[in-house]
Amino acid sequence: MPDRPDFEDEGLLEGLEGEAASARLRLLDQLYDEGIGLETLRQEVKEQRLPLLPADMALGRETSQLTPREIAAQSDLEVAQLQALITALGFPKPDPDQRTFGPEDLEAAQRFRLFLDAGIPPDRLLAVSRRVGSAAAQMAQAHRDLIADGLIDPEADEYDAAFGLREAATELMPLGEAAAVYALRAHLLDQLRGDVIAATAPGWFGTSQSTEISICFADLVGFTRLGERSELERIGSVAKLLESVAIEVINPEVRLVKLIGDAAMLVSTDGAALMDAAVRFVDVGRDAGEELPALRVGVARGHAIPQGGDWFGHPVNLASRITAVARPDSVLAESAAVEAAGDGFRVSKVGEHRFKGLKKAVRLYRVRHRG
Repeated sequence: MPDRPDFEDEGLLEGLEGEAASARLRLLDQLYDEGIGLETLRQEVKEQRLPLLPADMALGRETSQLTPREIAAQSDLEVAQLQALITALGFPKPDPDQRTFGPEDLEAAQRFRLFLDAGIPPDRLLAVSRRVGSAAAQMAQAHRDLIADGLIDPEADEYDAAFGLREAATELMPLGEAAAVYALRAHLLDQLRGDVIAATAPGWFGTSQSTEISICFADLVGFTRLGERSELERIGSVAKLLESVAIEVINPEVRLVKLIGDAAMLVSTDGAALMDAAVRFVDVGRDAGEELPALRVGVARGHAIPQGGDWFGHPVNLASRITAVARPDSVLAESAAVEAAGDGFRVSKVGEHRFKGLKKAVRLYRVRHRG
């Protein structure tokens, strides 16, 4: 190995002194001994990513990189197709000659090619990729929070934090991947069981399939204004609380479709189960304390089409609109949703409301649990 650089002369300790400088020097020395070159170290320091480098390398960053143009050629894809896949997964559109991709990216591109060869339309495949990317980002954030908040000492110096992160990432990554695969398979099996039950209906499997469902939207009151005047950390805390409430209120018959910043969307073919989750959304949200703004909930029922993990159709749009006119800490539902929910709820008439784009006024009801 060539003589070790003088990292201080190279400017890699700039702005540090005392224990902080010593920790940085220890980190640079060990990374250099592990084969990380001076130019890479200099770039990581410049981008303020040096403490992340050990974990980054442990999780698979390759020293030999590929470009999107090279990956596309090896995958029998157009460069534009690969760029579309990368952006659908939630990452910035890369330059065709950007040399920052590795073997795992090549494998992903080749899988994309196999899906296309199987006859899946490109637009459908990209739509699913967007959903997968969004879900993966949430899972990654959850695991990152677990490591950062639960396993790394906030008082650790740069050296200890860097190698603590690497150790945690190395040990927990296989567990996290196994948990994600388990959850995916379990949910897929559960949904396929439902599809088997529906298989007697003509045209049940395809883009023309529609299902009668109840839809619930739960919206945080005043979240937009909160974002205008609060710190980002506060907004993130509120979003996590909303997610935890949504997970608590669902039941085996109700699925959490998505979280959209200040709102959550639930769906179920079982009208009573969905209404129970909707009413509990307000109750559990209120019990969460002052940290979580008040919730308003809207429920509608009708035929909708599932696509790319999401749902589209009249009841989806109507439930969202009903939510917008609900009072804080209340559940509003239209007639079909109330009828499908059965007799287990206390219902009071609110009156009719005209929504933009709908010819007829919609009769609304406030729904509560009995007792």
